[in-house]
Amino acid sequence: MPIIFSPFSAVWLIIIAGCVVRLALGATIGLGVDETYVTAVARQLSLSYFDHPPLHLWIIWLTTYVTGSENPAILRLPFILLFAGTTWLSYRLTARLFSEWAGVWAALLLNVSAVFGLTGGGWLLPDGPLMFCLMVVVYLLSQLFFPPERGQSLALWLVAGVFLGLGLLSKYHAVLLVVGLFIYLITSRDRRWVLATPGPYLAVSIAFVVFSPVLIWNAQHDWVSFVFQGSRGAVSGFYPGKMLANIAGQAVWVLPWIWLPLIWQFVKGISRGPARSRFSGLQDKRWFLCCLASGPIILFTIATLWGAQGLFHWQAPGYLLVFPLLGQAVAGWIQFGRRSVRSWLIFSVTVFVIIAIVLGSHTANGWLKTAKPDWFTKGDPSWEALNWASLPKSLVERGFLDSSLTVEFLIARHWIDAGKIDYVMGGTLPLLCLTNEPHHFAFMHNPADFYGKNALIIGQRNMADVQKELAPYFETIEFKGNVPIYRQGQPQFDVAVFYGRNFKGQYPLPYGFSGKK
Repeated sequence: MPIIFSPFSAVWLIIIAGCVVRLALGATIGLGVDETYVTAVARQLSLSYFDHPPLHLWIIWLTTYVTGSENPAILRLPFILLFAGTTWLSYRLTARLFSEWAGVWAALLLNVSAVFGLTGGGWLLPDGPLMFCLMVVVYLLSQLFFPPERGQSLALWLVAGVFLGLGLLSKYHAVLLVVGLFIYLITSRDRRWVLATPGPYLAVSIAFVVFSPVLIWNAQHDWVSFVFQGSRGAVSGFYPGKMLANIAGQAVWVLPWIWLPLIWQFVKGISRGPARSRFSGLQDKRWFLCCLASGPIILFTIATLWGAQGLFHWQAPGYLLVFPLLGQAVAGWIQFGRRSVRSWLIFSVTVFVIIAIVLGSHTANGWLKTAKPDWFTKGDPSWEALNWASLPKSLVERGFLDSSLTVEFLIARHWIDAGKIDYVMGGTLPLLCLTNEPHHFAFMHNPADFYGKNALIIGQRNMADVQKELAPYFETIEFKGNVPIYRQGQPQFDVAVFYGRNFKGQYPLPYGFSGKK
């Protein structure tokens, strides 16, 4: 394969091209359901939040505070830059363990995998900060375990502890890195001595301190976040079909032509086990990565066998640490002249670009639905990325927000609708999410504060029986009509609007919580 760039130049070309693609997508498509939700709840700075630890919400809050904007492109910029850092660290980690060109291929394939290059690489999700922090920790561990001579640096352990704590502040997944590290140390004959040094324990202690805001908030709220996340892994039966479906979903999210060689490198590294002697340096490095990657991949896959909820991106932090193995394999294949590898790399990049263009352009203007209406008979998944930008103007035009109606707060009947409404309304009116699943909206306002006030009840979900279900909590509820949500001037779907008079200031919120204290 002809050498056109140096490895250093090549990886920077990958980083710059990836940033350009993600910036273009970030500027043209609206925020997804999770993104509008976290943007809305991040307006109230908190030690932690119901769904996840707070770091990505803190980043959103700080970005809004500094820029004064909630424009999607501006909000996504820090997350895009974090993934650029993750790409660079993936390159440096792989180069340190294997070779410079192995690092380039690891970085390239990471960027053209959908779950990393599209969602985790630029959306307002906890995965972006998590991946960056994990890569910092693993790179520091590689410096501790694979130097030219045996040695330990307490300073590296301390820095690793800080970033491990920041990883825990991003997503609870980070604790599995500690489990994987313990497995590596206990199974590696030449590394067990590390457990007798203070470094690992100092790192974990520092991580615990950095993570303490989450513990404080949960202690004040009956450990609700841990209860909620733990309930998603509850045993309910034996479901081999569900596990197979989850594995298929992982393949789709990673992209099958990347997932297959990726999982093969992981399985091969696991099957060979720990290095059998101090001279097996290459397998020791592979075992190191496999141990650190194994927690998310194995745990969240097997958990679906007993009926636990399994989202396809939960294994992504594990796959992140397998890309160096795939990069090393690709470098070897190229060195031995396998011409098909070049075609596979070109195919992977090309298809990724096509996917980004098709999905991005359709989400922005809906052209694919016009070209192939039969594909969307059950709805358009890209609607989830509509910002409902037309809603405020439509409410004004229909007279729902003028002086003829006294509207003092808003109500949604689902946390997804609540996020869409609160984001586009810009927080101009407080919003209650009156449902049995309000997520963090349950902790933002106390219903008692709205006693005797009037509200617009707006939404797409759970709206069929609003008048019956909310009747005990209002003096009267009146249906006002449907309001269309537009994309590029074309109506896509309707949201229903009701008017509730004289709220009674009570609603049985879930999670054992009665409102903001």
